Amino acid sequence: MDRATKTYPLTDTLAKVRNIENLLLFIDDDLRETALALHNVEQFLVQTLGLLEQPRLRREDVQSLAGDTEVLDHVDMLNETLETLRRRLSHLAASLR
Repeated sequence: MDRATKTYPLTDTLAKVRNIENLLLFIDDDLRETALALHNVEQFLVQTLGLLEQPRLRREDVQSLAGDTEVLDHVDMLNETLETLRRRLSHLAASLR
């Protein structure tokens, strides 16, 4: 979904809500940011699995991966975007009749 660059037909329910376009743009943005954060966390998990499946596991590689705190930033981002998404969805729900 990318309402900023593509047009999407509104459902009958959404068409009845006034001034909903900006909220939908923000929800779309939250969805993209959440998906990106999930993707980054998934990459860390895949990298960890790949490391553990190596025929010769090296201490340095495990320490390097264990010490990489970037995944924690992605988890924080995931939490923030999910909170924002839920808040905006609540706002959308309140706007529906």
